[in-house]
Amino acid sequence: MKEPTPISDKTSATSREVTIGSRKLSSRFFLAPLAGYTHLAFRVMLRRLGGLGLATTDLVQAQMLVSQTRKSMELVGTSPEDRPLSVQIFSGVIEHLVAAARWLEDHDYQGIDINMGCPMAKVNGAGGGARLMCDTSGATDMVGRVIDAVNLPVTVKMRLGWDSDNLTAPELAAAFERIGVAAVTVHGRTRHQGFQGPVNRVGIAETVAAVKSMPVIANGDVCTPAEAFSMLKETGCAAVAIGRGAMLDPWLFRKLNDIEIGQQPREPTTDEQIAFLSDHFELMTRQHGDYSCQLFRKFAAWYGARLGIPEDLEDRLRRFESAAEFARIVDEIRLRHGERQSTVPTALVKVPNGPVERW
Repeated sequence: MKEPTPISDKTSATSREVTIGSRKLSSRFFLAPLAGYTHLAFRVMLRRLGGLGLATTDLVQAQMLVSQTRKSMELVGTSPEDRPLSVQIFSGVIEHLVAAARWLEDHDYQGIDINMGCPMAKVNGAGGGARLMCDTSGATDMVGRVIDAVNLPVTVKMRLGWDSDNLTAPELAAAFERIGVAAVTVHGRTRHQGFQGPVNRVGIAETVAAVKSMPVIANGDVCTPAEAFSMLKETGCAAVAIGRGAMLDPWLFRKLNDIEIGQQPREPTTDEQIAFLSDHFELMTRQHGDYSCQLFRKFAAWYGARLGIPEDLEDRLRRFESAAEFARIVDEIRLRHGERQSTVPTALVKVPNGPVERW
């Protein structure tokens, strides 16, 4: 393997700003899409804390988007506060991707991200997700058709390849740059790895080395400011997309911005932590109504340790059934904040059971 490519003038890795298509982003730290989590309310809450450059929606099935199903409309739900934003779409059918891209342009969205990184069988079985990386010519043709259909910037999210014997990300990135892709995000694992095993930063660096000027955004296991800056340094990437790290510490983007401007990174106060919890749920109820209780429960195991929530109250947050019950729990958290014994989060991103081959 080659050593990681050092940061060079061909990338914007030494600049705090990143240009993707016609959009100039004020921060090089982005929110990566996480299925079931990076909905409108969560994105807006992170934006209010500061330091977030670009956010991308959860992946949306292209045909369902054009049909405007209830779920797809929820996934692409946005607001004036939720900018800049890209919508991530997937399909194994070119015509469906083109139709979804045109729909997004017609409805005033600002960016389109094509998913070639999802390892799930239901996505790969339909010819989408990481399966597209197995046919570089076909993938390039598909993306080119989308680019030709719209005037919006088109980006691609991919993995390093299908498995360790098929690391096609560098070849694809070079091909995508030639047809006008605005940027690529590379998750530093293969489809075969799923979400397990180490992130291959050398592989990301090789993808950066394969392009001339197109921004390459690195993704994978960045949970602290130190990991974000080391990712920039070791890979030469233009930006870093953070997923689980933002779940574990919603103030991560604010801390990164503090460091970028030469300030000491700020830790949230007790009042800020409790307000974040309450405001997130409030924003969620505006979009999802009573269903918000069920949607919000899975955040409790991520937030508990970071927000100083005692273990028994975190457990209740994982089971609450009404807004009134949520308010009572928050009142108790306010009185008992900091009693928590463990600083270790009680949950990570859930992945399917069994071997990756069965996903």
